[in-house]
Amino acid sequence: MDKIFSVKYLLKSINSKDTIQYGDDEDVFEEVIVLVRADGKDDAMKKVIDQYEELTYENAAGGMTTWQFVTVLDCYELVDNIEGDIDFKEVYSRYILVETGTTAEEVIQQYALDK
Repeated sequence: MDKIFSVKYLLKSINSKDTIQYGDDEDVFEEVIVLVRADGKDDAMKKVIDQYEELTYENAAGGMTTWQFVTVLDCYELVDNIEGDIDFKEVYSRYILVETGTTAEEVIQQYALDK
């Protein structure tokens, strides 16, 4: 029987050069937590990685924004028994604004995202 896992991952927003969406000096990351049914922890992480597709859209400034998958930050099994279709249901999300040029690794360390 499949178990339920909470998978936390990191996305990065990449804007076209002609776009000033959040200001000249900021990059945007998003920390997301979703629920996934899987046989084990590795399977849950693989499901999240495999299902993610880059999302590109025209933003308010008229340029293009692309959200890219960066990495899985954490994965743990839930003890609750949740009925129904819960795969990829988002339970938490937050945007992290950082100085332009800040790497994903720096964001992970500065915000303790891997904890």
